[in-house]
Amino acid sequence: MSFRVSQSSDNRSLTRGLQILQAFRPGLDTLTNAELAQRCALPKSTVSRLTGTLVRAGFLMHDTVNGTYRLSATVLGMAHVMRASSFVLNESLALMQSVGRQMRVNIGLALADHDDMLYLENLPFGPKASLRRIVPGQRVPMALTSLGRAYLSTLDEQALGEQLARLKHRYARDWAIVQAHIRQDIAAVHDQGYCAVAWQPSVVSIGAPLVLPHEPVHTLNMSLFTDQAIEEVAQTLAPALLRLRQAIVTRVARRRQQLSALGS
Repeated sequence: MSFRVSQSSDNRSLTRGLQILQAFRPGLDTLTNAELAQRCALPKSTVSRLTGTLVRAGFLMHDTVNGTYRLSATVLGMAHVMRASSFVLNESLALMQSVGRQMRVNIGLALADHDDMLYLENLPFGPKASLRRIVPGQRVPMALTSLGRAYLSTLDEQALGEQLARLKHRYARDWAIVQAHIRQDIAAVHDQGYCAVAWQPSVVSIGAPLVLPHEPVHTLNMSLFTDQAIEEVAQTLAPALLRLRQAIVTRVARRRQQLSALGS
């Protein structure tokens, strides 16, 4: 889920500390104070103070030999708790597994996080499943994927404009093309409930938003390693994806009713 705090927030140190934790990504798993200052647009003196606090609190580890920091196991423990407590994932997983096995297709469930999508789960049941190395917690680009474009389709005009402005900064060189594809796929979701994207060689993915009461927007996708045209794959997978989405919506609603009845 995206973390944003308004400028009126009265806890600037907490906000900046969380920015530092979010700066660590795959490929950027060790960072110096100078690198953190650059990535977070903060003064180096502020970063030095905050990394020291985060080390003492157990969220970062400090390599005194080369002066780098990395996330500690504490963060992994928190991530595990978050994923284990996900109501939507818990109610969706059995349905996703059943459909994935039956159709021999990869199925994923994701949430938005800044300008990426973050996988809660990926089930590699498709052909060449051993090549599908996406794991829970992995990020994929919001602007380029069916997961991301399905999410963008759920935003109102103001929120969409703000998100597109952030994405434009990331994809400035190719923005005209990227934005045109985003707009096209948003229209596809509004029209038919899903969009189809082939942003990696020989991989086609179709994505659909999962909008549930009292929950952040989730997105579902199905993907395959294939040489088939994107239109053929979409025609084959889309009915199953839309049925899966409806089954999840129905199960979540039923489960909430049961919990409400138990609590009354």
